[in-house]
Amino acid sequence: MSSDKVEIAGSGWHRRLNEQFAVGVSRCCWLLVGGLSVCSFATFFASHFWIADLLANLRVQQIIGGFSVLVIGLLIRQWRLALITCALVALHLPWLFNAFPHASNSKNTRHAITVTSVNVLSENLEYDLVVADLLKTNADVFAVLELTPAWDQKLRQQLPAYSYVISRSENVGDFGVGVYSKYPLGDIEVFQAVEAIDSLAVTVEVERSEDSVHKFRLFVTHPLPPMNPTLFEARNHQLRDVAERIQKYRQQPSEIPVVLLGDLNLTPWSPWFAEFQSQSGLVRGISRFTIEPTWYRFSGFPFGLVLDHGLIDPSLVCTQFQVGGPIGSDHRSITLRIAFEE
Repeated sequence: MSSDKVEIAGSGWHRRLNEQFAVGVSRCCWLLVGGLSVCSFATFFASHFWIADLLANLRVQQIIGGFSVLVIGLLIRQWRLALITCALVALHLPWLFNAFPHASNSKNTRHAITVTSVNVLSENLEYDLVVADLLKTNADVFAVLELTPAWDQKLRQQLPAYSYVISRSENVGDFGVGVYSKYPLGDIEVFQAVEAIDSLAVTVEVERSEDSVHKFRLFVTHPLPPMNPTLFEARNHQLRDVAERIQKYRQQPSEIPVVLLGDLNLTPWSPWFAEFQSQSGLVRGISRFTIEPTWYRFSGFPFGLVLDHGLIDPSLVCTQFQVGGPIGSDHRSITLRIAFEE
């Protein structure tokens, strides 16, 4: 066989291999698009079904997957594949509105304070990591979720500057809660929207002057994770109850602004988060565009979810927001620097 015939035969073999590879990639992409289509369609029912809500909380992951398929579709010139993927991604993008900070009408603020929320994980024994994280945030007030008696004792011992404390720790379950403050706490309320799960509401006096006292009302709550229909309904009931309590408080003539901290077991991309904002009148307390996860079941961004939240009264301004580092828990802390508008 001549060298020319060998070269032609070789080029034909490579061509067939490339075609088979392209067909295989195309099939995989179409399978992914099929899966994304099912997941995207299911999110329209997230207000009613727990699995649909779980998928709605994974919108960022679906967007990441959609963009990956889109790039591959463009590279292999599968235009219909790329067009369908664009449409699927577009369905989720409007939900990222909550990744942007609330626009404030006031340019002047006064007396900024720092608040932190941290889910320590009840079985976590890395006390020093959590304490170091809290010292780094230098919060004026911090809220703790999954608080056990051991955690309560450690925090009181190692953080004596936080001399004002209200805590409801528990050894059984993962729903102990506490507030630790450098400022006096008043009008303390412990309530249960769901049986055996305590939530807290306290008034924090953050500044005293000769003619006024600046305060804010802090709510702390930790609903159940919506991992089955019963837990889904329980979480939603607790969110509705807390939102109604906040709205009722905000309608009082005192005009004390409200801050909410907690692990809400939902992301800002869920319709239940939007409903909670609407019912409570609060807005997400962030100072920049962020989709940074606070819950890391596995290391690496695609697996993370934004479950820990700080929501603030529209009369307040969040001037700084940050997510803490590893603390031995499956959550990371969130810290908000908030200020009163003039």
